[in-house]
Amino acid sequence: MGATMASGPTTSEAIRSTVSAAPSLSHARWWCATAAGTIVSLPFAWLLSYAAMLPFYIGLFFFMLFGLVIGAVTFRIAVPGRPYRRFAVVAGTTLIVGVCWTASLVKESRDFPADLAADAVRRARDIGQRSADEYRSAVAKEVRGFLREHYPPGGLVGYVRWTLLSGEMKKGEISSFDQTLRRSPAGYGWAIRVVLSIALLGFAVGSQTLALSRPTDAHAPSLKDKTCMRTSDR
Repeated sequence: MGATMASGPTTSEAIRSTVSAAPSLSHARWWCATAAGTIVSLPFAWLLSYAAMLPFYIGLFFFMLFGLVIGAVTFRIAVPGRPYRRFAVVAGTTLIVGVCWTASLVKESRDFPADLAADAVRRARDIGQRSADEYRSAVAKEVRGFLREHYPPGGLVGYVRWTLLSGEMKKGEISSFDQTLRRSPAGYGWAIRVVLSIALLGFAVGSQTLALSRPTDAHAPSLKDKTCMRTSDR
């Protein structure tokens, strides 16, 4: 009987095991990992601004792929200090996803005038005495002015408003170009792309990081530990 009792965990061992499995009171390592994940996400945000414009929503695949990489980097840095409180993990994950996705949208909106200008150069029948670069620059400048005038204040906000509400610049609205310029997807199609891209990016990053709020199997109290603790309480 003595041998049987010696083989089981003592009350103090069970308590230490439970304490080690409790969420860490210091989240310094987690926030360092969050900062690193946010920094790593910025180059991917630059790539996602181009991937988002691929036809037939093909670019959504890259939101998930890059999200897995970003989440894996964050997890690798933070894992030695797990477990962390769930609120901190969710907040940090949301921050990473928000910064990455917003940065990709900012890049997309900044490239928008140049993208339409490049389309105008390809389709223009007569650019006068100007070179292609001069014509492209003139059209891009008019596109930025169009957004400021019709969808104030222009810039990122103007781009989002124009894409949701219209998605095209009709003939005559741009004096340097005599045809309609369009952006695809636009309207509901663009809104669906936005929702799906955020969801896929968030799912991919979260699939790597949210597990940090749970202890490892080695630190989790076993069934014997819990039974021993209940017995000692009696």
